[in-house]
Amino acid sequence: MLRVIKLSKYFGDHVVLNKISFNLERGNKVALTGFNGSGKTTLLRILAGEESYSNGVLQARDDTKIAYVPQDPHAQSNVLVKDILASATDAPDDAFWRKVSVFLAGFMLPEQVLEQRIGSLSSGQKTKVFLAQMLLQDADLLLLDEPTNNLDLPALIWLEDYLQTLDIACIIVSHDRAFLDAVSNKVFEIDWHTHELHVSNARYSDYLAERAKEHARLTHEHELQQEELGRLKQLAVYKQERGRAGSSWKTSDNDKMLQGFKQNRAGKSFHEAKITYRRIKRMDFIAKPQERRTLSLAVDAVVESGTTDIVCKDIICGYEHGFSVGPFSLDARYGRRICIVGPNGSGKTTILKTITGMVPPKSGERHIGSGVRFGNFMQEHESLPKDKTAIGFLRAHIDADRELIQNHLLHFGISEVAAGVPIKALSPGNRARLLFAYFAAMQVNTLILDEPTNHLDVEATAALEEALRQFSGTIIAVSHDRRFVEAMQFDGHYVVTDAGVDAVADITQYVDAMERRAKKLVRMLKP
Repeated sequence: MLRVIKLSKYFGDHVVLNKISFNLERGNKVALTGFNGSGKTTLLRILAGEESYSNGVLQARDDTKIAYVPQDPHAQSNVLVKDILASATDAPDDAFWRKVSVFLAGFMLPEQVLEQRIGSLSSGQKTKVFLAQMLLQDADLLLLDEPTNNLDLPALIWLEDYLQTLDIACIIVSHDRAFLDAVSNKVFEIDWHTHELHVSNARYSDYLAERAKEHARLTHEHELQQEELGRLKQLAVYKQERGRAGSSWKTSDNDKMLQGFKQNRAGKSFHEAKITYRRIKRMDFIAKPQERRTLSLAVDAVVESGTTDIVCKDIICGYEHGFSVGPFSLDARYGRRICIVGPNGSGKTTILKTITGMVPPKSGERHIGSGVRFGNFMQEHESLPKDKTAIGFLRAHIDADRELIQNHLLHFGISEVAAGVPIKALSPGNRARLLFAYFAAMQVNTLILDEPTNHLDVEATAALEEALRQFSGTIIAVSHDRRFVEAMQFDGHYVVTDAGVDAVADITQYVDAMERRAKKLVRMLKP
């Protein structure tokens, strides 16, 4: 279906893709991985025909139909949703629109959305529309760039189950580990250091385990070889010194036999030294595996005075002439970890904004302890001033010089270059890192997290999970990332639905219900 041979891409002198090669056949569902900025999006754009490559070969069968959904799909804001979906086929008939109805149900979009203009939709709703439009094309190859970032859990499970049924090829960039495990059967990883491509036929989680094991093996073998190299060099030097000493040795009594013995032994020592050096020269050296600087997102909770509990009782939150959600009650004593799940548009973000005071409650009681210091991580990074630089933003809040702030930002994975550009030009991942750098500097003790793993690569997600495990304060999080929810071991769970907000023992039952619903809808698409 698709063949790539030694394909490279350069931006000036910067190598983005370095002689990558792979074959893609029908049924191959590939998890395309690599650290943020490693070239994943560039590769997808090249395969989609939206970007050129510098050299190499890219071959596709003439009849291969490719559908591509970028990270931030867009259309003219006044275009109707039904027209976007209809563009997926030449002749939309009744069967097509029946399929559309199932897709809308799968993505939890109401039928009324068909008559809405795309510009009126939320980012999550837009993502769902463009994903549906792509799936309706009946393409041979799907190229998906971060399709899971703006999807709620029900839609994510539906997309997961539907892709499993398709006998087509997919290349998927996503940081959702559960999604990749469920969907992919191959892994392509772009190496952050060499920009080469590594191919594996393992499941994603198995590949990560294999990679970690291989890294440990190579590191151990490199260390053993370095020890052996050191021993051989010491031996060679010892033999040389012994040879020099023997060749210059003089007997006091003119003993010719002893003199000859010493010189013969010196010659033997020089010979052994040469053999040892030749042995070193012939060694097949094992390079030390390249390691990135360990990323830390550590935030230390500080309580100086006052109470630090959060209590909400029978609160209905929303906006004066519009959306409402609730009632809900929440008791977040200091140090609790609470998770909130539910579909896009159900009111999860509004609940977080009500807890922090960004949106006043329409009714009910809200009590925030006087010692609570919020760190707000909103999904769209609303708390960041987009026109300021990262350094300028922190200098407005911290009494520290530029060098100290720069070092602080470096600790959170933000380079000197990134720290000096306007925040609006930073990647979503760097904006997330900046927020945690700010939280650490301000010593917050209560974290409000709205989809915190969105746009974070594996390294940053692992750093986030470790930071939150070590955080001693209160955490209230909205997340659709199942691996993140499992790792965090929340002690409070809430499910938001059209019927209200319910406290549950855990989210397993909710996930199981969404799984059953998704499978039922997928069966409806079978001929």
